[in-house]
Amino acid sequence: MKRPTRLFYLMLVLLIPFVISCLPDDELGPDTGDPRDKFIGSWNFNETPAARGFSYPVNITYDENNSSRVYLSNLARAGSNYLAYGIVTANKITVPYQETAPGFFVEGSGTMSTADAMDWVYSYSAGGDTESFTAYATK
Repeated sequence: MKRPTRLFYLMLVLLIPFVISCLPDDELGPDTGDPRDKFIGSWNFNETPAARGFSYPVNITYDENNSSRVYLSNLARAGSNYLAYGIVTANKITVPYQETAPGFFVEGSGTMSTADAMDWVYSYSAGGDTESFTAYATK
């Protein structure tokens, strides 16, 4: 009776690497060689807290002069003519503290959760007041 149990566990241990190797490596889109590719495009940001409740577009484009940076227009509803730059690392965009419009400062980060969605945490300062927000962004 012991022999079939040992054989079962041996087969189980040998099959685990095959099952794991069949799982997808990245659910966040194909690896194109440029980690910025999956972020590029138009995104709809749904911002919280609900009291503010804004939904607005943000367009993300390449920084042609820096292979690790992107530009985000209208981040934190600064206006579509105003750009913030972000640094892309793997599945995250980090926006360092910067002035995107006269007297309007922004900082934060967004993490890719699926190929068409990101979770954002950011804050902006205008006139000395700082507000913090979260947003769920979808393509």
